[in-house]
Amino acid sequence: MTEQSIRVLLIEDDPGFASLLEEWLAERGRTHSTILPSRILLTQVSHLSHALETLENNAFDILLIDLNLPDSMGLETFERIRHHAATYPVIVLSGLDDESLAIQAVRSGAQDYLVKNHTDGNLLFRSIWHAMERHALKVALEQMREAERRERENRSLERLSDRNLSRVASEFLGIQELKRDHQERFQLLVARFGTVLDQQIHMRTHKVVYNISDELKQVAAELGYLRCGPRDVVDLYQAILEKREVPGVPLKNEAIHEECRYLAFELMGRLVSYYRPYAMGGDG
Repeated sequence: MTEQSIRVLLIEDDPGFASLLEEWLAERGRTHSTILPSRILLTQVSHLSHALETLENNAFDILLIDLNLPDSMGLETFERIRHHAATYPVIVLSGLDDESLAIQAVRSGAQDYLVKNHTDGNLLFRSIWHAMERHALKVALEQMREAERRERENRSLERLSDRNLSRVASEFLGIQELKRDHQERFQLLVARFGTVLDQQIHMRTHKVVYNISDELKQVAAELGYLRCGPRDVVDLYQAILEKREVPGVPLKNEAIHEECRYLAFELMGRLVSYYRPYAMGGDG
C-alpha cells in the first residue's frame, strides 16, 4: 500500500518560525497519530513571487501563508494567492499585530488562521486536517450546485431550441445533427465559438472591444449552411462549458456560464434570422 502524504507549501520569510514549523512537521512524521497521514512534504519559500512561481509548476494539498512578506503586505498577499491558487485550502499564519488582517482573510476565503506565538505542533496538525476537510466539503457542495445550475440551463435551452425553428423549416430544410453527422466541423465550430466566448469575457474584464456580433453572424451562417438547428447551438454551448469550467472555482464558472448563455441565445436568434427567408418560402 502506498504511503499517504500531504504536500504543504509554506510561504514564510521568518527563518526562525519556518524552522520551528519544519521541526513540528518532521516530528509528526515520527509519530503514529491517526489525525494526519504520517508523511508530510514541506516546500518553503520566503517571497510571494517565489510562491507564485512554485505554484505554476507544482501541486500542493494546502498552503500556509504569512500575510506580510518582503514583496507583498497585508490582505493583498492573500488575494494574490487566491487568484493563482483558488483550488487550494489556505491557512494564514499571523503575528499578533496581524490578527485583524488574518480575520479579514478568513472572511475572504481562508480556512483558518494561526497566531504564531500561540501555535504548537498539535494545533498546527489539527488546523491542517480540519482545513482540508472543510475545503473538500466546500468543493463538493460547489460542484453539486454547479451541476444543478448547468442542468437547469440545459433544460431551458433545450426547451427554447424546440420552438425556435418552425416546423416548416425543420422538415423541409433537412435540419441535421452537427455533432453526430459532422464531428470534425462540430469541433471546429466549438473552437470558434470558444474564441468568441474568450473575447466576450476579455471585453468584460479588460474593457476592450471585439466585433462579437459579426463573428456570431458568421458562425450562424456556417451553421445554416450545414443545415443545423438550435439543438446544435445547445450542443456547442455544452461542449464549451466542458472545456472552460474550472472545478472548485464557482465565481469564475458563474461568469463563464453567464457569458456563454448570453452568446448561445444571441447565436440562436441569428440562426433563426438565417432560416427565416427559407421558411417563408423565399430564396434567401
